Amino acid sequence: MKFLYLSLFLIIIISFSIKAQTSSATKTRITDSVLTSLKAKKAAADKYVNTHAKEMAVFVKVPNKKTLIRVYNEKWPDEIEYTCNILKDKEGKIIYIFQAPFSESGDWDISYEHYFDKDGNVFAFYKDESIFDDNVKGGVIRSRLLNYYNKDFKVIKQNNWLADEKGNVVKANKNKFDFRDYKYSIYKSLTECLKALNLKVF
Repeated sequence: MKFLYLSLFLIIIISFSIKAQTSSATKTRITDSVLTSLKAKKAAADKYVNTHAKEMAVFVKVPNKKTLIRVYNEKWPDEIEYTCNILKDKEGKIIYIFQAPFSESGDWDISYEHYFDKDGNVFAFYKDESIFDDNVKGGVIRSRLLNYYNKDFKVIKQNNWLADEKGNVVKANKNKFDFRDYKYSIYKSLTECLKALNLKVF
């Protein structure tokens, strides 16, 4: 009888183990599928951004003003805190917002890029910060971050890496470089982003 109970116990344990492994494998396949789709979506968005760069609406934040000012025909104000470039798709929906603080010294550069799906949800975020450093080939080192999000705004893939001015990966400890690491926000939706930027839909 004891042997029978032990056998039944082992069968139950093995059954639960198989179900857990199957569930884990299924979740992995789903995540991989979603990630593949998001990467393709971002690649398509980047291509659209590159081919429609001239169609971007350009805004700037100037001191002592909450509302962003739109820039026309390269007529820039004398003082700028940061720039904000916005691109719409063919249907008139905002799919991309690029933000960049202004560097008076010119010895650093930072950009934040939000990618939006057709429902206005963020599906990817990209941060690129560069500084001069004579110890790196080409004299420039970049710190890059790329996040992909599912529909619940949970990160399903995050990449952090260093690169030189040509985009080649640099294997080094980020802490050895003098990056600014300013505080920044990652918005989960277009509505949230526009509200934070104090920008109305145009």
